[in-house]
Amino acid sequence: MKKILLIILSIFIIPIYALANDTTDVQKTFNAYVNDANNYSKTLPNYYINNAKIIRVVNKRRGGQHAVIIPYERYVKELNGHSALAKAVNYKNRYVNIKITKHGNDYKVSATRIPRNDKSGLPCYFVFTKYNGNWKIKEESMTTNVQTFLGAK
Repeated sequence: MKKILLIILSIFIIPIYALANDTTDVQKTFNAYVNDANNYSKTLPNYYINNAKIIRVVNKRRGGQHAVIIPYERYVKELNGHSALAKAVNYKNRYVNIKITKHGNDYKVSATRIPRNDKSGLPCYFVFTKYNGNWKIKEESMTTNVQTFLGAK
């Protein structure tokens, strides 16, 4: 009887423990990403899988929104090119209302991103997937008021 009870308990407890560990690991990876981004780390592309989907949802000046998909190679190039300017103006993002949810084998981190000098914040999300034993961003979506993304190719 003890063996049966032990087997039944392990069937329920082990998956809960694994889920809790993955959520904690995703949270740690997200926190490290935010820290590295706010410190203009050259290793920021290492947080992404190759060909990650990068989405910018632009709040149009005359109302409405338009989603723009940025090719990953261009994103990395611009990330490297713009980091010096961002560092010069001390540009940083703060994330609040962080929520982590499981989606199949992946985890979605949803948050409100508060860029420098913004008071209200903008929605964003990151989808993390396990890749070669590490949690990596496979999709990123950020809402922005920056209009230049509307001409992105």
